[in-house]
Amino acid sequence: MPMLGLARTVTSFGVVLAISSFTMSARAAPAKVRVDWPTVPGCPDARSVVAGVQREMTRAAAVDTVLARAEIEPPAAPGDPWRVWIRTRTIRGAGERTLEADTCAELARASALLVALAAMRTTTPARSDEIAELVPSPDWTPEPEPLAPARPLELPRRPRQPDRREETRSRFIVSGGAWSGAGLLPSLAWGPTVAGSYELGPWSVRLSARAALPQDRFLGALGATFDALGVGADLCRTNALAREATFTTRACGGVVLDAIRARGSGGVTADHVRAEAVPFFGLGASWSPARDVRLGLDVRAGPSLLQPSFAVVTAAEGVRTLHQPHVARVEGLLACGFVF
Repeated sequence: MPMLGLARTVTSFGVVLAISSFTMSARAAPAKVRVDWPTVPGCPDARSVVAGVQREMTRAAAVDTVLARAEIEPPAAPGDPWRVWIRTRTIRGAGERTLEADTCAELARASALLVALAAMRTTTPARSDEIAELVPSPDWTPEPEPLAPARPLELPRRPRQPDRREETRSRFIVSGGAWSGAGLLPSLAWGPTVAGSYELGPWSVRLSARAALPQDRFLGALGATFDALGVGADLCRTNALAREATFTTRACGGVVLDAIRARGSGGVTADHVRAEAVPFFGLGASWSPARDVRLGLDVRAGPSLLQPSFAVVTAAEGVRTLHQPHVARVEGLLACGFVF
């Protein structure tokens, strides 16, 4: 009988020990953690984030399996914060948060804590008192309903940010370059030009001034030296169909006014300075090799409205025409501008 009692005691102790061991092992079994953490230069890797989650989860009495997915946005400019958009899911529901930090390391630690908190089980308090002083914000939305664990982790689409090219921006552009035109002077005219432009969205207004270098025109021993000064104004619109990140095309219309000067050589000129006007239509393209630099090329054409005539007068031959602008004008402009 004493041996039988001893056997029963040992058996009972073994059963209790086995049950305790099973309970402790079940409690000690870690919950599964999966964090989809992107690889971004300057940020901790996914393994260190998962380790941080598991380290925080050890402080809780009970945790659930948690799945998380993160999208990291590095600073757009010096001084801007790091930003992460993170979505979590457990058997009890899903949630999402946006976090900001000065460094990605701080962002990773905060994200690990957020994931661990999502996995921790909570219990209903024994007493629940309403706090009448707290009023929900107008933009408050209720917590998401519990979702089935078999449903795949899907992130909602982030709101589409407006394309920088679609934003209505105003800016000034000061440019300088060279121009060339056929039909203004006796030969192909060319010279320097400067312009100022104001852009508002796809529209731009440009005012320009230019000079034509001198040219000589002789009839025997008589002749004159021609040059010109002009101003122009045009209105342009960007062609969105051919617009790329740094390349833009445009269509323009406007008018050019030129003062043509003739200085006599070997005789007397009948006219010294005459005005010429040309309404034009043109096409242009611009390229931005840097943020505040703009290279442009324009080609335009239009009819000559005034067509002043320049002549010399001699006793033997009378009046002889030295030059008269053509009925149409074609010009090209190459410029480099700076954006303000």
